[in-house]
Amino acid sequence: MIEFNFKNVLSSVIEENGIEESAVRSLENEIVEARRSLNELRRNGEIGFYDEISNMGMVNEIKTKAESFFSKNFKTLYVFGMGGSSLGAIFLKEAMSGMFKKRKDGAAEVIFSENIDPSYLKNNLDSIEFKKTLFCFVSKSADTIEVVSQFFIVKEILEKTVENYKENLIFITDKKSGFLRKYADENGIAVLDIAKNVGGRYSIVTAGTLFPAYVMGLDIEKFLHGSLTYRDNILNKGVFENNPVYTMAAVIYLFYVKKKRNIFVPFVYGDYLREFSRWFRQLFAESLGKDLTSPTPVPAVGATDQHSQLQLYMQGPQDKLVGFFCLKDFGADYKINSSGFNEFDYLNGKKLSEVLMNELKGVELAFAMNKRPSFRVTLDKIDEFNLGELSFMSMEAVAVLGMLLKINPFDQPGVEKGKKFAYLLMGKKDDSLSKESEELKRLNAVPDMLY
Repeated sequence: MIEFNFKNVLSSVIEENGIEESAVRSLENEIVEARRSLNELRRNGEIGFYDEISNMGMVNEIKTKAESFFSKNFKTLYVFGMGGSSLGAIFLKEAMSGMFKKRKDGAAEVIFSENIDPSYLKNNLDSIEFKKTLFCFVSKSADTIEVVSQFFIVKEILEKTVENYKENLIFITDKKSGFLRKYADENGIAVLDIAKNVGGRYSIVTAGTLFPAYVMGLDIEKFLHGSLTYRDNILNKGVFENNPVYTMAAVIYLFYVKKKRNIFVPFVYGDYLREFSRWFRQLFAESLGKDLTSPTPVPAVGATDQHSQLQLYMQGPQDKLVGFFCLKDFGADYKINSSGFNEFDYLNGKKLSEVLMNELKGVELAFAMNKRPSFRVTLDKIDEFNLGELSFMSMEAVAVLGMLLKINPFDQPGVEKGKKFAYLLMGKKDDSLSKESEELKRLNAVPDMLY
């Protein structure tokens, strides 16, 4: 169960900087139309994250592949992926760290390379035993330059150090096309499919995330059940019938369009949600940041960032909307004994979770006093089911927000433009790069300004 409290965005609390509840409810028809458009895309097979969560064939294939690797006594899974091909799995790993059941039959240690820093890669590769490591390359397109570059490096080392090195590889990629798919088919490399109609930032419900999650010990069926339950629950209700996902989308939309709040801060309270904020940032920014629209997501972690960013949010420009994400149950706690220390009498007998939550409430009250808008999303606890709910809620909220903003939340043309220039700089010959080639000549004609 996810709770959404938007009291502190209302004008009855923050006066002229707030909105009326009636303004939220006035968007009902637009949100109904957004849901209709998304459902049409779903029926036409253009977007797949709604249905991938009930794909038991995918789950069984993940388990089959994972169990075969466990039988070979691998100690480490090393995952190479960019953006959504790694952020979802990193989010689940960090959220569930310390809660995984220790496997008796395989490796639970998982390493991620989500960048191509050569010194970082070398440190990681120097720290592992290649014979006991399964290298997992994740790329929806099967051609992601950062992933393919590191594949060639790892392949060269494996060829020199491991006799049957192809057994140390698995690709998670497109079902039919691209380099990794072709190489896997020609060389007998194990492979798992990513549905073509699920974009990378929505791929937390695909094998790209769920294979490493299963290897770590996460109950992926319970995770998908959380997403499925949430999906069916919200789609079978009216827009504002105890349906926090659409209220959240409406609030963010109204503060961006009507109140010019062009920065959205997902402020998570608790370290196990830290990586959720990074995953959410990518989902939000890459889905919505186009056509000169969208708030900019800037993640924060409480109480840590009360001592870094909060000053700016409290007294800086009135251009931010803050969304707090927190837990009802932290799963563990400590009772503080400050007996005998008079200046800390107020702490005596308090739980550490109470201190953290009162820090959050204190910030909320200070925001309200300073007429700064904020809302709160509360998760019951950290487990696979609740994380499945949170993930689906986030994806649905962003998809609907995209529809309200009248942009396509499922493409990323700006990212592709940067890739094209990178290809040119590395000498790739391709007729489709002619426009960028001419622009590169123009830009290179201007000398660098070095000091």
